[in-house]
Amino acid sequence: MCGIFSKKSLSVQGFILFVSAIAGLVSGCALPTPPDGGPRDTEGPKVISATVPLGATHVQPAELAWTFDEFVVLNNPTANIRTSPPLANPEFTLRGKTLKMSWADSLDRNRTYIVQFGNGVRDLHEGNPMSEPFWVFATGPRIDSGEIAGVVRHPWTGKPVANVAVVLHPEGAQDSAVFNPPTYGSRSDKDGRFVLPYLADGAYRVFALDDPDGNLHLGTGEKSPIGWAASTVTPGDTALQLWMGTAQDVADSVQPYRVLPADSAGVLKIQINPQSEGPWVHQLRQGSTVVWQDQGAQDWTLEGLAPGKYSLRSFVDLNENGQLDAGDWWTRTEAETPLDDPEAIEITLGWTVERLWRPGVSPSVQTDLGPQGTGSASAPRPSGSGPIRR
Repeated sequence: MCGIFSKKSLSVQGFILFVSAIAGLVSGCALPTPPDGGPRDTEGPKVISATVPLGATHVQPAELAWTFDEFVVLNNPTANIRTSPPLANPEFTLRGKTLKMSWADSLDRNRTYIVQFGNGVRDLHEGNPMSEPFWVFATGPRIDSGEIAGVVRHPWTGKPVANVAVVLHPEGAQDSAVFNPPTYGSRSDKDGRFVLPYLADGAYRVFALDDPDGNLHLGTGEKSPIGWAASTVTPGDTALQLWMGTAQDVADSVQPYRVLPADSAGVLKIQINPQSEGPWVHQLRQGSTVVWQDQGAQDWTLEGLAPGKYSLRSFVDLNENGQLDAGDWWTRTEAETPLDDPEAIEITLGWTVERLWRPGVSPSVQTDLGPQGTGSASAPRPSGSGPIRR
């Protein structure tokens, strides 16, 4: 315990000793610092028991229940917890550490069912999603093991399209299938990637669509942008690219550049040699503005360009309307995907830049051009090594 000194008559030296002692006692009497709480918990809730075990076969439950190793909270389970094949109007209840899911209809015979928890179940304190991303069981004798995966991208920008439904319908399904519950369904993540696991053998039609209510299909009258594959897909197709535009997409208009006097500008000489069938359209862009557009495979000399950075873009003009179309399911207009030269073009006052652009060549091929190559999709002509002073 900490004692209290009473001060009596002290010499100067004694007083100094007294003050030093008091300082030491105050230091010793300081309130203790609470111990460090340790590293933040990053593990999600774990299932310690379930009414239907993971991977169970020959089961026909009317409900599912999972008990976790800690208290959990639900995060909009109707939208975030999904099943494939979809179950109509599932209901969720949470009591203590046990989550229960029930539904009205009976399950199909000889089917593999997958419950995808997503972000629908989190721990109470840290908000970590549960450890098991899937819960799978079968009403028949085996668990299906097929998988289809890929990415949803915007056809103009190439950027990922996140949080949209990706659904599978049987090969012979009509176009109106997008208004019906799918055979299988999932959602794209923040990088636009999607995985549809535990699939039965067969051929499917695949669609990507906006799905704000989480039911994996469109409602009557809804006209969401839709991405789709032109041909059927089968389990084992794990590198699909679905191009999905938006209803607000408007094709870029060409705003031809103003030709400047030679002493105020630079020159661009481009040779464009597409490596696959067209009809190809090529654009020179400054930011988001198209300053020049032409088509075919030939050489062009663009004089009087204002100094600055430019980029090249090419696309196959499927409907030959002279503009890049983002794709429209409702008119069955297929997306025309752009190919962008990865190297910017720097136009400098008084200089001529020469560029070879070969749209349609994969990056792996572009890095093996032989003695005249530069290891990229965009290279100077063999006769030059870059900018040429006029």
